[in-house]
Amino acid sequence: MLEAAAFLGVLEESDLEWLVANSKQHEIQTGSVLIRRNEPVEFLYLIVDGAFKVIVSTPHDTHIATLYAGELAGEMSFVDMHPPSATVTAGMTSSVLAVSKAALGEKIESDRGFGTRFYRGVSVLLAGRLRAAYSIDLHKHGDHESQVEMGILEKRFEEIERRLGLRRLSKGA
Repeated sequence: MLEAAAFLGVLEESDLEWLVANSKQHEIQTGSVLIRRNEPVEFLYLIVDGAFKVIVSTPHDTHIATLYAGELAGEMSFVDMHPPSATVTAGMTSSVLAVSKAALGEKIESDRGFGTRFYRGVSVLLAGRLRAAYSIDLHKHGDHESQVEMGILEKRFEEIERRLGLRRLSKGA
């Protein structure tokens, strides 16, 4: 969850407003596939609500991570242009914003500030996931600060949701 705070925390409000204005919100039912391993993805997804399981195929399907509100899905394929290495399925009824990778690429090219913040946010998100995968705890005394930061970012996300008319399923909207 801290990875989501890191990504959203890097973006300016105008960046989030652009993402919302250039996205379409979708409700994804429990068990539905959002991203399928080795199949091209046309969209980058910002999770608004719910949870998604990330599953890799080893000899057996292995659940390696869960993605929550504020996190991205499909960012690795956006960054390196390879097909997805994992399948992402809804662990519960969830909501995402889908932004076209083509529109996002155009925005990054035309607005260098946005591009810098976006890629920095993605980098911080991916670094956090990598650290979590290897259980590296670099902030042993940062628990309180992390909780405060999460609270601030949650309030920011709620305000953006309200102003831009996003629907969170868990809030009964």
